[in-house]
Amino acid sequence: MMVMKMSNYFKMLGFYFFDFLGAALNFGGSVFGIYLCSDWGVRFLLFSEGQRINKEKIDRSNSREDQEEEASSLEQRAKENG
Repeated sequence: MMVMKMSNYFKMLGFYFFDFLGAALNFGGSVFGIYLCSDWGVRFLLFSEGQRINKEKIDRSNSREDQEEEASSLEQRAKENG
């Protein structure tokens, strides 16, 4: 539980850091008439959540395969005993 809270804390800390950096870059560019429209904070969150979602999909796929193997072995044993 505490690890998840710390993970969220560091993720949000990274978001605010990159968001501030992007805003400073946008402001600095606008002073010179260059409008960059960079949004590094959102890109950071999209990247980190994308990694989490991909990991979750792989874990669920592996779990599903394990359950299918277990079910087929139970079915095979039931046919042999039945």
